Amino acid sequence: MVRTLRALARPACGYANTAARRWASSKPPGPPPPSSPSSSAASAGDTPSVLEPPKDKDGAYIVPPLARPPGVPFPPTTDPVTWARRREQLMNTERRRAERHLLIKEASQGYFHDYNLARKANGGKLWVGPPVLIREDMANYFPNISGKALTGETVHTTDLFQGKVSLVSVLNTRISEEHVQSFVAPVLEDWEGQSTFRYITINHQDNALKSMLVSFFVSGLKRTIPEERWGTYIFASGEWSKIDITGPLGMENKILGYVFLVDENAKVRWAGCAMAQPKETEDLRRATAVLMRRKLGH
Repeated sequence: MVRTLRALARPACGYANTAARRWASSKPPGPPPPSSPSSSAASAGDTPSVLEPPKDKDGAYIVPPLARPPGVPFPPTTDPVTWARRREQLMNTERRRAERHLLIKEASQGYFHDYNLARKANGGKLWVGPPVLIREDMANYFPNISGKALTGETVHTTDLFQGKVSLVSVLNTRISEEHVQSFVAPVLEDWEGQSTFRYITINHQDNALKSMLVSFFVSGLKRTIPEERWGTYIFASGEWSKIDITGPLGMENKILGYVFLVDENAKVRWAGCAMAQPKETEDLRRATAVLMRRKLGH
């Protein structure tokens, strides 16, 4: 828990020199992005914030690389949170401090903050996915998320991950659907139908009214989504915890689409957000192939 709270003190995107990432399975190719004067302030401060990104010589914003392995440091569980656990969280000083920081940040941003960021250069892209798999010993876990599948059953991502290489998409708007499709289409072409591969879509609506409206169109979704995917297309409603889910996963803008490659142990081995860059699409395709070959024993 302490590791999670400290990780929240750093944004998932970083503008410092990150060439020697110890969590990558091999040394990333190419030079690192140029450092900015705000880099040292980012590492020293403990308020989670998205810094002004650096620009190249033409004045275009440089999208930074993913700064840390996304996820939580402890294995997910489907067990309901007990009163003892809730009491422990209430008494946790670091958690309460992190919650205060997040409340202050949210109060200072305004309702249309995420929309305004998404309209900026690069479509509000927060970070670029890693060029290689995140090392297994350095990877964090995907937190448990539950919801109603298109089949009508309540499902948990933790159960769906067991024994599978999973490609997880998180979306909630039409533009986020386009984002995730730019990542997953080649991977699905390669591996969909394999018994050890699973594609999971999480349609998250934090607004109760939007969640209710989406539920009215379930029959329409069933006509557009193949029946074999109904059990892994999840509707998740309610606001997600910024400390337990969105913060650890680097989901700092709810308008964007996110993609995660998760291994059979529920560890996040690759991640991407917003519209995929051509290299990201190939990196995810290659990373998935590596995990699948290991799983198949090739």
